[in-house]
Amino acid sequence: MSNGAAFLHKKLREELEDYIKTQYLAKTPVLLHALEQKLDNEGTLYQKPYIESSPAYKTGTDGIRKAKIPEWMKQYFAKLSNTGIGVYPSPFVHQIQALEAAVNGQDVFVATGTGSGKTECFMWPLMAKMADEARNCKKSWAKRGVRVVIMYPMNALVSDQVSRLRRLIGDKDDKFLHVFREICGNGARRPQFGMYTGRTPYPGEKSDSKQDKKLAKTLEEITVLDKDNQEFGEQLLDSGKVPAKKDLNKFIDNLKSGNHVTDSEDAELVTRFEMQKCTPDILITNYSMLEYMLLRPREKNIWNDTMQWLRSDAQNKLLFIIDEAHMYRGAAGGEVALLIRRLFHKLHIDRKQAQFILTTASMPSGEAEDKAVMKFACDLTAADDSSHICYLKGERAELKQTDLKNIPFSKFEEADASCLEDETKRLNAVNQFWQGVPGAPGSFSDLPAAYNWLYNHLLSYAPFYKMIEKCRGTAVSLDELAKDIFPAQEKAKALEAVGVLLAIAPMAKNKEGAILFPVRMHMLFRGIKGIYACTNSECPHSHTGKALSLGELYLDDGHLTCSKCGSMVYELINDRRCGALFFKGYVSEKGMRENDCEYLWHYPSQLPDNDIKEIHLFIPDKEFKNTKQDRTFPVKACYLDTRSGFIYFKDDAMDGKPGVRKLYYSTYDKNTPDTLSFSSCPHCKRPLTITRLTSFATRGNQAFNSLIHRQFQLEPPVSGKNPEKYPNEGRKVLLFSDSRQGAAKLARDMSEISDMGAARQLFVMAIKQMCEDGDNVTLDQLYGYFCAVAAKKNILLFHGDDRKNFEENCLFENGNMKRAERRKRKYMPKLTMNDAPKQMQEDVIRLFAGGYNTLYDSAECWLMPNEGTIDDIVDDFISEGLYKDESALQPIGKELFNAWALNIFDSCVALGNNISDEIRRNVRASYSGYGLKSNWEFSKVIKQIMGWKKGSKEESRWKTAFDDNFLGISQVSGNKYIKLTEVCPVYDISHTWYRCNQCSGITPFMLKGHCPRCGSENIHPMDDFQMEALTYWRKPIEEALQGAPIHIIDTEEHTAQLSHKDQRDDLWSKTEDYELRFQDIISGDETPVDILSSTTTMEVGIDIGSLIAVGLRNIPPMRENYQQRAGRAGRRGATLSTIVTFCEDGPHDTLYFDNPVPMLRGEPRKPWIDVQSLKLLERHMSMIILQEFIQEVKPDSSLDDMEATSFLDNYLNDFYSFAARYPFSHDDILIPAGDKELSRESVSNWLRKRLDELNDKRTKHPELFEGDGKSVRPKSLLDALYEDGVIPTYSFPKNVVSTYISDGNGKIKYDVNRGLDVAIGEYAPGRAIVVDKQTYQIGGFYYPGSEWKSKNRNPASAYMEDPNYLKPICKCNDCGWFDVTGENIESCPFCGSHNLQRDSREMLRPWGFAPKDGKAIAEAQLREEYSHVQQPLYSTLPPSDEMMRVPNTKHIRMAKRTNQSIIMINRGPAGRGFMVCEDCGAAMPGDDAKVLNNVSAPYHRSKRCTHPNTKNVNIGYDFVTDMLVLEFALDDEKIDTQNIWGKSNPWLGRAAQSAAEALRLVACKELDIEFTELVTGYRVRKNTKGTFVDIYLYDSLSSGAGYAVGIADSVTKLLREAKELLDGCNCETACNKCLKHYRNQHIHGMLDRHCALQLLEWGCSDHMADSISVKDQEKTLDPALGILDKKGCAVQRMENEITAKMGGQVKKLIVYPAMWAEPHDPNVIYVSDALLKYAKPLALEKIIGSFEQAQLLPRFPTRY
Repeated sequence: MSNGAAFLHKKLREELEDYIKTQYLAKTPVLLHALEQKLDNEGTLYQKPYIESSPAYKTGTDGIRKAKIPEWMKQYFAKLSNTGIGVYPSPFVHQIQALEAAVNGQDVFVATGTGSGKTECFMWPLMAKMADEARNCKKSWAKRGVRVVIMYPMNALVSDQVSRLRRLIGDKDDKFLHVFREICGNGARRPQFGMYTGRTPYPGEKSDSKQDKKLAKTLEEITVLDKDNQEFGEQLLDSGKVPAKKDLNKFIDNLKSGNHVTDSEDAELVTRFEMQKCTPDILITNYSMLEYMLLRPREKNIWNDTMQWLRSDAQNKLLFIIDEAHMYRGAAGGEVALLIRRLFHKLHIDRKQAQFILTTASMPSGEAEDKAVMKFACDLTAADDSSHICYLKGERAELKQTDLKNIPFSKFEEADASCLEDETKRLNAVNQFWQGVPGAPGSFSDLPAAYNWLYNHLLSYAPFYKMIEKCRGTAVSLDELAKDIFPAQEKAKALEAVGVLLAIAPMAKNKEGAILFPVRMHMLFRGIKGIYACTNSECPHSHTGKALSLGELYLDDGHLTCSKCGSMVYELINDRRCGALFFKGYVSEKGMRENDCEYLWHYPSQLPDNDIKEIHLFIPDKEFKNTKQDRTFPVKACYLDTRSGFIYFKDDAMDGKPGVRKLYYSTYDKNTPDTLSFSSCPHCKRPLTITRLTSFATRGNQAFNSLIHRQFQLEPPVSGKNPEKYPNEGRKVLLFSDSRQGAAKLARDMSEISDMGAARQLFVMAIKQMCEDGDNVTLDQLYGYFCAVAAKKNILLFHGDDRKNFEENCLFENGNMKRAERRKRKYMPKLTMNDAPKQMQEDVIRLFAGGYNTLYDSAECWLMPNEGTIDDIVDDFISEGLYKDESALQPIGKELFNAWALNIFDSCVALGNNISDEIRRNVRASYSGYGLKSNWEFSKVIKQIMGWKKGSKEESRWKTAFDDNFLGISQVSGNKYIKLTEVCPVYDISHTWYRCNQCSGITPFMLKGHCPRCGSENIHPMDDFQMEALTYWRKPIEEALQGAPIHIIDTEEHTAQLSHKDQRDDLWSKTEDYELRFQDIISGDETPVDILSSTTTMEVGIDIGSLIAVGLRNIPPMRENYQQRAGRAGRRGATLSTIVTFCEDGPHDTLYFDNPVPMLRGEPRKPWIDVQSLKLLERHMSMIILQEFIQEVKPDSSLDDMEATSFLDNYLNDFYSFAARYPFSHDDILIPAGDKELSRESVSNWLRKRLDELNDKRTKHPELFEGDGKSVRPKSLLDALYEDGVIPTYSFPKNVVSTYISDGNGKIKYDVNRGLDVAIGEYAPGRAIVVDKQTYQIGGFYYPGSEWKSKNRNPASAYMEDPNYLKPICKCNDCGWFDVTGENIESCPFCGSHNLQRDSREMLRPWGFAPKDGKAIAEAQLREEYSHVQQPLYSTLPPSDEMMRVPNTKHIRMAKRTNQSIIMINRGPAGRGFMVCEDCGAAMPGDDAKVLNNVSAPYHRSKRCTHPNTKNVNIGYDFVTDMLVLEFALDDEKIDTQNIWGKSNPWLGRAAQSAAEALRLVACKELDIEFTELVTGYRVRKNTKGTFVDIYLYDSLSSGAGYAVGIADSVTKLLREAKELLDGCNCETACNKCLKHYRNQHIHGMLDRHCALQLLEWGCSDHMADSISVKDQEKTLDPALGILDKKGCAVQRMENEITAKMGGQVKKLIVYPAMWAEPHDPNVIYVSDALLKYAKPLALEKIIGSFEQAQLLPRFPTRY
């Protein structure tokens, strides 16, 4: 980069600070002044950066020539190298070692870092294998057969690999083929490859002429490109995006005739039917498709050919390549390993006839870790031992250490890093630094000479050598570098010296462009978590702004009292429109009504108590007057004792007392019943019914966008990129988020922010030009000027057709302007706003009447009436005698117009009568319609300022004048809007703007000395400081006006949401299209993609070109995630690459923001897969036996097309016989070594049991298996076996559902799939999702094509009548248990109650989701309704005889439940479910059919559905897995199992949840699996036998992996280890060392290791929690003592007891463990420690309520 590390980090910090100040603090000067310095402190918004240099691997000069491979092979690779086909003359040592090992017949495992050439480690052996056979075994080479399988875990990687093979084996000039035949013989058959995945065209048993023609038409698009866009066509060929056919046109012609013909000279086979006829040598696939290929007859020719080839020569081996091997883990990875064994079985080969190459960038290092890596490799590849595996970790190049010279430290003290980083000052600064340094030249003549000398000599100097050595391959903090390199210096000076090192070292570059020290800089940023203020205005560290004072301010929630004065501290919230400040706290609503004073709590109770409400307390300034009142919810004064936290709601006598602060409150709680707020802002008087008060915590994507935008701008351009074609000259950033929706929203938001930012700049530039061209250039003419300015800046805006029109308009107006200049005439634009694209009209509305961040709000531009019009109005009024003073009337007219325009813009967006209301809807929601009605009136504020009374003639005349001169009628709505032809936009840098202290509104004019928005007289000209607060918005505009380039940054989404592709219709999926454009491969009118917003997909090796900038939206879950993402940054030839991470406000991100080291340079986790699980092995063998049985009895059928009922009726008994005699041997390749449990008998019995259960299920519920003869097909055997967990599940993800988004013609545009467990929450009706930068609100259930196949074209009816999808729920009214099995259950299995009933809402399993009305929705109109998925529940209990006492425990029993049914359900917002139209499938949250009013079908439908048949349902599904239940029996006499005031005991839930988490962690450690493999939870049950806590663990793998039941024999050990885990930590409740981790963030508040220990001790040894010592009781009570004292209750310790005295009564006070059942003694107050910790209001109520005769204050009512 042209500027160095320190400069860049400083610029990013400034950008984030400017954003925070402008967006959050600008309207509250007291906060802006107070926090300006704090924001720049390290640890607030940023951490010091970490520096890393990419690891350098050893290269082998003439590596190919020296390699231990046959001489002919050396010539082969040398020739390939000379032709530039994927081979380098001096490769990395590990690349040569991989080739040598592979040629020698060894397996190879390459685990080197990102960017270390791992692809060559398998591509070169692959090329060697092909050539070896073709040259030396010509007879064998003549046979067809799969010689190489390249398997990937995801389609994106498959597509990427195909592109590589096209560039290599199928290169356009046939260079590879010429070399291949030169070495192997001219008659050698060409090697051929093919991609066989779900994307390969096309599915079906036979080819279909209609589908062939569709595919041919799509492929023709490429051939047309060669003629129309030759450069783009060449780029596509070079990047491997065109099928490698010898003659693509000939192939297309054959397709049109229905023939899938493969030419012998084709490098690539494109269709499935080609490959089924002509087996490819290289098969690229994924594990899911590989499973299908093994079980279906249609692919049998591929395997028969391969088998024949393998048998033809004993030397022939199948090469199996597994790239990104680290992605196979746990049970899912185990099923893939077993799939590979099934492939070997299919081919009748053993392990010796296969060779493996594995590659990955994420393996741990170390001797112990290497053993784990080797075990992983053996398990994955079916190897018995690792002796034949060549494990390559890469040899690091070592720095050459010569006699190191020192540099005097004074040189570093004298140097200025900023000058070294500034290219204009760099040469002089470099010469000054090196002058007089031993061995350095006197001076450098130019920078290239300096760079070259530094490259050759820098390592001779000790400070530079130490820094480069320390940073190679490791991220090191600046503090560490300072300490190690300059140990004798003060920290501050040493850090400055490191800054000088970092400014100089990246300059070291030789004449060929090689970089000595390519720096990767890791930077962590975050927003603010909120602002917290001391309530004492007299605090020694108080902050005063104008008329408002606050005590010390804090940027975290760790201060209950002020560290400076001891007063109470509360969070500040604000009205973002005016900046009014409020304290946020919590009070007892009942106490407010009944008591003189109440304590203001900092946090809500952790018990669900309806009496404790959030309250907002307005902080008035000295000028506040409590005037305007809402009669229903009046604003009243209250008084806060800042020392004690007590607030007086009734006693005005407290006003003015020392230490008491006067605040204001109201009790408005509509729409937010848990919050007491205001109906309108007490400060600016604007309504708060829709706009709510907000925290200062940084939210949304704008802060992150600011950082990335600046990171992008600071990138150096890529040389050779023409700015006309590539406006951003090759600058790129790759972004990562950990959710698809996170990435999708980021792409949408960043593009919108960028487009709007550029539009703002162009608007102001155009308006400035208009003003310079003379008066009365109207807003209607803005578009012409806008086009001319955009053309001059080479900026293209907008999307789709709007973009094309805009481009044409820019060319037109640019020519018009140049003609005017040439003829020396005044430029007059010919285009008006009527010619403008819709998106331009939208921007006009947004920037003048958008209500938020307008050009008014940033004090940039405003609208004024046409001068002549105002003159005419003035003349009329003077002539009428309405006014006498013309000179005074002129400014009043302008002021009045400004006030009126501001008002109608804000209230009804009344600008532009020719702009449609549809465009306004995209900008602002309207609750009373758009535009002015014919009987409109001036606002009350304007009337008040003007002094107009009712019936005022003056008012009437002004209204008539404005009506006649400025308003036009919309031809559509009939309402009135300001005409664009009657107003002129104004830009005047010298103009004085005004800011109102009351409403914080910014205006170009006052109205008679008042604020035109709110009417306040407290309005003043804006000073420099207030203007500076708007820097975030104003600075980019100022820079553009001064000639700085304007960047339009196009951000696109790269997630699985956009990977949907049917190659019959599309050449590339959206993600592939964006990948091309990200690499600047563009055609015609396409533009480059500048930023890709991706998920974990992009961590792996998808080739998108080299990068120097990466951004992370959050700290990722695992360190290997971070390291792989960061590793994408580091382009060859770049001196500085940057990784920007924006930390979220969660515990995980906070942990690593505070200490980034483990994330930046921690070791990756050990790899592991499970191939020993009995459950997995049983399913694995079942798949083999079932496949082979069907091949025997019905050779033309397979599991996926045989009906389940047909198999059960006709073949079941025959199958039992077949399974019982199936050949079985532990020496077979099918069974992993080490297995001792599996046998023919055990598998046969297991299969019999499972299939008997399946048959019973069919007998009881035939409707689940039978079709309807029309649209509902009978269930296939594959589906039935999968659902019941009889066969492997990872390869067949059936619990997946999609959201289908159609284009205007009903064609599916996007197929966005998710697992049902996530989808029933994220895609539930009412929720919004973002796909490809469009927002959609889910509004129904839909499956493509169902509207045509269903009866009466009502697509939902078939599903609503199908018992597979709609299931009745039986529920218990006493304990909440429910079940969907449909069995006749007489009593609740949980509590024994007979009070069961069928729920009025059945459970609907979604068959697919679709958007509301089948289309996108404007964000301004979106009202998202959130609902959530309940914790997974099981509905059946094991019979008592299945429950076993856990050995060595007193109160714990357990049961193993294989194939347990688990239910996941979403009951809708507020538990009201969802209304569904049973005809069209439209659905919205609620229990009233009215919610579907004005909702259309969720798909393209010509006739509107009126929803005559609706049903109220819950959405959910049930699935089968393995579960272990631990039942803790509680003693009601000893343990508190009762409800407290109808609320759950906080101890019970905390204990059970925490114990469950502890058991999961130790179980995963015991099994050596990841904790994500097990899911945990708890249920509390009550019945006649007592109270029970069930802690359950189940396998996350659908149908179970056997983990949960597999630990049953180790439960005693697990309980002991769980206690050790909990007891071994020293944290107060829970931390990341014991219970907290990334995946359980949502329950961090519930975790408490002490509670968990108490539950485990009870269950194991009958031990109750110990009584609390008096000292600890006192400590627990301490936070409440001041509050109790204020309430008149004195608590003191008397020797060995604590007493409470109130109203003359004295009682003993005992704090007891919450675990205990509450003791009872009328003379003793018992309060649990849990209440005091988590529900202080209830604890205080209990203490004070226990005194019967409280005299000082009204007592709390007793509620127990």
